[in-house]
Amino acid sequence: MDFEIATRKLKSEQSKLRSNRFSKRKPSLSATAQKQAKDQKKKEEQRRKEASHKRTVKEGMEKYVRQCERLLGVSSLGGGGGPHAESVVAAALSFPTGKGLQGIKVDPTKVYTQGTTLTATSIWGDGDKITLSPSILAKLSEKEHGGFGSGSPLTFRVGIVNEDYTFPSSSAMKQKMEDLWNKVTSPEEINEGGDSDDDDEEEEDDYTLAYKEELKHRYASYTHATVVEFTQEDGFLGLPSPVASALLSSNCNIPTTRTVDPSSSSAADAATEEDDANMVVVEMEQDKTPGHLAWGAFDIPRGKIEIMQVVLPKGRKCTLVPSKEAAENGFYGLKDVKLVLEQVWFFFISYCVLYFYF
Repeated sequence: MDFEIATRKLKSEQSKLRSNRFSKRKPSLSATAQKQAKDQKKKEEQRRKEASHKRTVKEGMEKYVRQCERLLGVSSLGGGGGPHAESVVAAALSFPTGKGLQGIKVDPTKVYTQGTTLTATSIWGDGDKITLSPSILAKLSEKEHGGFGSGSPLTFRVGIVNEDYTFPSSSAMKQKMEDLWNKVTSPEEINEGGDSDDDDEEEEDDYTLAYKEELKHRYASYTHATVVEFTQEDGFLGLPSPVASALLSSNCNIPTTRTVDPSSSSAADAATEEDDANMVVVEMEQDKTPGHLAWGAFDIPRGKIEIMQVVLPKGRKCTLVPSKEAAENGFYGLKDVKLVLEQVWFFFISYCVLYFYF
């Protein structure tokens, strides 16, 4: 009997000891779990904050490009982006590898104004005036104002899109994004959305500098032009020699071609001899009226050309160089070059005003 009592007493004491040990260990386990939960919560908060910062930088870059295009008067002609837009979408949207910048992606088709892609053909003309189709004239007329009656001529950006373009590519645009990231991630600027209050106070030229530098990478080559007439066939634009030369001179890797007059009797034979330097020389005594087709007269870009409407700033100065003919005809013998130039320009401007008036 005493033995059974002692056994029960021993079991009871052992149970109390186990209970005491468990109760002593429980606070320790709870503290570890709390620390782990706290660390996990901190990591989640850090990830949310970083995602918010990246989203702010992305929106800030998109806003910057849109503001630049607004300042420069960039607008589409109403047509689709064409095949070039698709190639830009498929491009690897890379960003600088600086701290925290990985994973930020901006779709260029949602940032840049998408132009209309056309096939080039050669036309006569000594200036920067291209020809477009009547359908583009109709689209411009449908737009509000459409550039008409603004006191300035219709101006267009004419460019060959770089198929390998990624945004951003220029050092200026990358630096702008890194500056925006640093501004957003600094404690005193986090709630400002990454927008600079000094943007409106910057000079337009300085503000759009990074955008203009980026255009040199977005396009394999680009220039600007006005329009001489809207008589071109749909899907084509006419390039005079100066505009075609401007597009081809900055990049020797751009494939070129020469147009062939389909009505020429030698066109079929010439098309089979691509290595013949004179394959499309038809008649050099043909009509050279500006805007008229110039079959095979000079090289033009072979691929598609992107075109969109822009507003160019007024010129501040120009440099005039006497031609060889002017020098031979006594230009350097003039007593007052300034007076002669003023008289010539006055006559030219008066003639243009009267021409457009009537």
